[in-house]
Amino acid sequence: MRSATPAPQFTWRPGRLIAGCALLAICLLAGCSTETKRKWLTTFFDGVPQPRAATNQVSKSVMSQPSSTNTPAQAEPQIVRAKVFIHPPYAQRQCTECHESAFSQKMRGKAGEACFTCHKDLASKIPVKHQPFENGECTACHQPHQADNQKLLKRLGAKLCTECHDDIPKQLAKAKFKHQPAENGDCTTCHNPHQSNNKKLLTKPDGKLCAECHEEVSKQLAKAKVKHQPVENGECASCHNAHQSDNKKLLIKPDGKLCAECHDDLQKQIAKAKVKHQPAENGECASCHNPHQSDNKKLLIKPDGKLCAECHDDLQQQIAKAKVKHQPAENGECASCHAAHASEIKKLLVKDAGKLCFDCHDDLQQQIAKAKSKHQPAEQGECGSCHQPHATENAKLLGKPVPALCADCHEDADLKKVKEHQAAKDPTACLTCHDPHQSARERLLKSEVKPDSGATGK
Repeated sequence: MRSATPAPQFTWRPGRLIAGCALLAICLLAGCSTETKRKWLTTFFDGVPQPRAATNQVSKSVMSQPSSTNTPAQAEPQIVRAKVFIHPPYAQRQCTECHESAFSQKMRGKAGEACFTCHKDLASKIPVKHQPFENGECTACHQPHQADNQKLLKRLGAKLCTECHDDIPKQLAKAKFKHQPAENGDCTTCHNPHQSNNKKLLTKPDGKLCAECHEEVSKQLAKAKVKHQPVENGECASCHNAHQSDNKKLLIKPDGKLCAECHDDLQKQIAKAKVKHQPAENGECASCHNPHQSDNKKLLIKPDGKLCAECHDDLQQQIAKAKVKHQPAENGECASCHAAHASEIKKLLVKDAGKLCFDCHDDLQQQIAKAKSKHQPAEQGECGSCHQPHATENAKLLGKPVPALCADCHEDADLKKVKEHQAAKDPTACLTCHDPHQSARERLLKSEVKPDSGATGK
């Protein structure tokens, strides 16, 4: 609402009409000050208001309503005027600071040169420039005389930027995940509106800029033993979209597809493999790996065994309760036997069972190779037919107690046909006489076994 001040009544002096109009036109064209204009107007008109009278003020105002309890009922409402930002040369009527003359709207010099006369810091040679700024189109963003916004901007924040970058608000509107500064229209939080030494007019290099808000990631990275190379190099935009994304954590692609951009050899191996680890096949890389940094090798989120136990908790419980434990399994060295991503062998083994076991038990492999008599499962590397790979209740990781285990292949009826078995004092103690892997004697007989012990051999 405007003040209730009555509008002034003008009285014409017809004798001076023509001269007054001419002089009035001269005053307006010459850009005279407010006081000068009023001086001439009063020559020809009566009732010309004072320069700061309410009738001369054009202002965005809001009425502050008087309180019903603290303000007398007769008090007039106060006017709160919106702040106006004025360009100093304009406020001081120094028109020729920017224009060729007080009678011309033409700017001094080439586009933008008049502005650089005062704003010398912007005239420096910096490699990346905002196109309107480079072209000297300052008035594309700024009002030349006065504005309702700081820095004489025509509009604030994203409302100004999206006049040219109209694709960004469309993308933001459709996206599932939005970067908070972009969503809030705080463009200058990340971008310099004029020029920068960094690509995309960033105020700081990629990683350093992100660390301004994501300082916890920066601290974790500094302390970590193992660091993901893109993160260490500050290449945040190689994985994250700065404005919006349809993927969680603003990733430019879904988890697995993003990792495959660099680790394409691994992606090919998984695609061709017969046996695939389900998280790897599903592209759930972050279920095992930390994308930024870790204290564990290969950026694992937990040490090898503890990580596997997150899904294979039943196996972990079996190992914990068992009397006899395979040392690699007990130590959580799962990757010493199993491939983490894919394999050509069942159960994701890194090698065929026999070859895998012989990586540690190489002395046994040499004995079997030289032996005259060889136990068929041992010769063929079928270690798992007798031994458990993780843990068991039986000595030497056997899957069953010795007599029951041997009986899986050697039927009792056949064993009783052997004369030596009939004479044996303990027919169930197979390992008393036989070596389970190899022997220099026939029938896997141990070298120390003698005829009078209840079994004979050549």
